Amino acid sequence: MLQNPKAAEEMLGDGKGVELFTGAYKQIVDLPSARSAYHDFYTALADEHILPAEYHCTTGKDRTGWGTAALLLLLGVSYDDVLTDYLLTNDQLLPTLKPVFDQFASIGGDPDLLLPVLGVQKEYLDTAEASMTAQYGDIETYFTKGLDIDEATIAKLREIYIEVA
Repeated sequence: MLQNPKAAEEMLGDGKGVELFTGAYKQIVDLPSARSAYHDFYTALADEHILPAEYHCTTGKDRTGWGTAALLLLLGVSYDDVLTDYLLTNDQLLPTLKPVFDQFASIGGDPDLLLPVLGVQKEYLDTAEASMTAQYGDIETYFTKGLDIDEATIAKLREIYIEVA
């Protein structure tokens, strides 16, 4: 797609890129394979023997974005603060991808088509959060029922990642 502006326009133009990623963020919450992967992820983060931990995905914004957002919500961070942090991806990641945008433009592509794919948008996190809330009611139930994480593991996550003053 990055080598074919016409294909990119067909695939991502007219809001299709945003639709593609909002669908993916819904799946991040809905798919059994995603729930299983997040179960393993949070269980690992609760294991003090493997800390400190570093985690990422291909570009560190989608699967990692939801994973971090959900953990922060579980730890009591407000959704507005989580969203603000999530949107910092655009300030910190997109400038590093300037060569990709420039290359695409050099072959006749509209670099704005790539923004929904290479950046993040409020709608993405809103979609995941709305799907989680619709299915589970709240973040705690998402962790216990959706991800099958027991209360002891949730308590351990809170103990490890919330600094008590």
